[in-house]
Amino acid sequence: MPSRCKHPAKGRSTVSSPVKCTAKRSRSEAFIDSLPEGIMHDIVSRLTLKDAVRTSSVATNWSRLWACHPDLCFDSPTILNREPGSRSRRRRHRFIRRVNAILESHNGTRLRRFKIAFTFDARHAKYLDPWLNFALDSKAFIISINLLPVLHKGSARSWEETYTMPSRLFSSQDASYIEMLQLVCVSLKPPDGFDGFVNLRVLDLQCVYMLGGNFELLLSKCNALECLRLSRCCPMPDLKVQQPLCRLSYLSVRECLPQGMEFSAPNLAKFDYSGEAIPITLSESMKLTQATVTLMGYDDTLEHVFTELPKSLSHVETLSVNTCINTEVFGFSKCLMKYTHLIKLEVTVSILGDSRNRNGILRLASLLEVAPLLQRLELNMLPHMSTGFFNVPEAYWDVQPCTHRHLEQVEVSGFIGVNGQLELVLYILDNAVALRGMSIEPRVTAYDRVSGYWAGSDVDIRIGRQCALKNFLPEDYPDVQIEIF
Repeated sequence: MPSRCKHPAKGRSTVSSPVKCTAKRSRSEAFIDSLPEGIMHDIVSRLTLKDAVRTSSVATNWSRLWACHPDLCFDSPTILNREPGSRSRRRRHRFIRRVNAILESHNGTRLRRFKIAFTFDARHAKYLDPWLNFALDSKAFIISINLLPVLHKGSARSWEETYTMPSRLFSSQDASYIEMLQLVCVSLKPPDGFDGFVNLRVLDLQCVYMLGGNFELLLSKCNALECLRLSRCCPMPDLKVQQPLCRLSYLSVRECLPQGMEFSAPNLAKFDYSGEAIPITLSESMKLTQATVTLMGYDDTLEHVFTELPKSLSHVETLSVNTCINTEVFGFSKCLMKYTHLIKLEVTVSILGDSRNRNGILRLASLLEVAPLLQRLELNMLPHMSTGFFNVPEAYWDVQPCTHRHLEQVEVSGFIGVNGQLELVLYILDNAVALRGMSIEPRVTAYDRVSGYWAGSDVDIRIGRQCALKNFLPEDYPDVQIEIF
């Protein structure tokens, strides 16, 4: 008699019984609970603080593991489940309550990183001081305090309202544990007997006000520094650090407005500066190979690029410069200096003045003289004028010819055919004997500090393209691949 398949009766559920599910869950919990303590701590340490707290419901032995979490990150997404930017008093009080509750439950050991990112000021010192004391008691070696994560309309504050970091931060014992320190929108007041952050490798200060104004003293006591970032810090009349920073490999100074800057950093490899054209001295920086310099303002600063910057950046191989040219400025008042090792150069230049004057722009031809080993040139021009008509190329024989034997690739953007642009490109084509490629883009591709990203007017783009097509003929330069966009 053939066997019959037994199907479940109609309407009967095939889902496992609650007893079986409970048994499986019990076996899973038993397995998770049986893991070695070191493995459990390792698993929790790889999670965010929010996810680590959630593990307390996994199994019995996991209920308190999050209290040893090494990374305490207190920001809006973690604490309030929302993006940063809220200045509501109610939400700030909720943030404070939750941070206090977490710190009361945390055992203060195994702490690696302590971060606060929320809108606070001097009025909240009674909360911030205990939080910082917790981080110092726990010997956290990465401390990040960002008290202005988002700028709001109309939220400008005076320096008197900023929170002043506790003096304990500068004590010899507590300072010795810190390896990375990031401070945003706070005030600092190092005591007179400050011995320094002996193990500090990374220092990042943004919108920091130095009570007493002695940034040089602070930096000279950080002998282990490898990375230094200063942005919009004040007051900073001068930034001259006499003490050699022998381990410093990266230096960034942006919009701090010093009158002069001097560092002794023999192992400096990368330099980033944004500000006014000031004297910059980087003593013994023979390993400096990469630099970015943005000269702010709308004065003609091309002479500074050709006569002052090479004194400290002569060994740079890759350089990005943002400068400004006035078409009514003629020649240079000082002797040109050379970038003796420069291979790749990106120049973003704002062009101001009367479009009928060509000599101001044509001064860029000196690039071939100051960078004899240059192989690649990217020239982004930002014309703050309109051509409105075809320009006829004028002779540039008053510019000394300079045969260049290494330049292979040139990219030009913002070419609208104004006086000087046409002569400059012809000068490069005639004097760069190793040139293999030249691209001409009438549209503006670089960021303009006034208009942002703007390609230019349709009229200027059309005239620039027609001017390039008329004057840069492939048959005149058979060894150069000329592209006109």
